[in-house]
Amino acid sequence: MVDLFDQLYPIACEAGVDAAGFWDMTYGEIVATIKAYEAQRLSAVQTQAYIAYQQAHVISAMISRVLGGKKSPPTIHQAFPNVFPVVEQKQQNWQIMKARMAAYADARKKWGEKHGADDRGTTDPDHNENNGA
Repeated sequence: MVDLFDQLYPIACEAGVDAAGFWDMTYGEIVATIKAYEAQRLSAVQTQAYIAYQQAHVISAMISRVLGGKKSPPTIHQAFPNVFPVVEQKQQNWQIMKARMAAYADARKKWGEKHGADDRGTTDPDHNENNGA
């Protein structure tokens, strides 16, 4: 049994088990820790492979575009759907935006009249060199 633990020791240390805590663990705990580490490594490798594959797809689309292809390159959301989810953008009504801009312009005009700015941001063509003459 000691030989089994001696064989598992370097594997467990590589899997992140504390060297001192290893000797206080049961066989089941050691095996579970090693399996969890292997699952994490597999997930990391799968993620890297997915990114490499998607990156190759984006590069091929760009090269195709440079060589005269008509297909547009994928967006960041299309290239990496699990990393950058698509954010739904709501189309605004142009009449509402027009009304908001008119209200803003009226408010600015009233503020300017109240504070004596009756020229409303227009410039003097001679830059006050003639002093109104």
